[in-house]
Amino acid sequence: MTLMNDDDERDLAVNTAHSVIVQAPAGSGKTSLLVERYLGLLALVDAPEEILAVTFTRKAAAEMRERILEYLDPAFFSDQPYEKKLVEKARLIRDRVEDWQLLEYPQRLEIRTIDSLNMKIAQTM
Repeated sequence: MTLMNDDDERDLAVNTAHSVIVQAPAGSGKTSLLVERYLGLLALVDAPEEILAVTFTRKAAAEMRERILEYLDPAFFSDQPYEKKLVEKARLIRDRVEDWQLLEYPQRLEIRTIDSLNMKIAQTM
């Protein structure tokens, strides 16, 4: 069995060619990883509703949505290397974001808790 280092695991998790489940302890950077993945997926879809991110808590879902919108905002600036990388990813999809009006309609980002996803499924039946 070959062990992967953290950078390899992160690269695998943000690779948009496949679905992933991220399991890690609190404070390990799960939200940042999922935000990076979500930004990458926004570059590939025809509409933001095609992406579904599911997390356990409303707090995590809200934080994820807030960070995504923060990076998509043209006025956002950071001198942190990792955040600069995310801002650059966001900049590449800025035209699509404007067309989708995500900053005006953030509810188009399908970031849900397991409970809210189950509720949505039940309501459609």
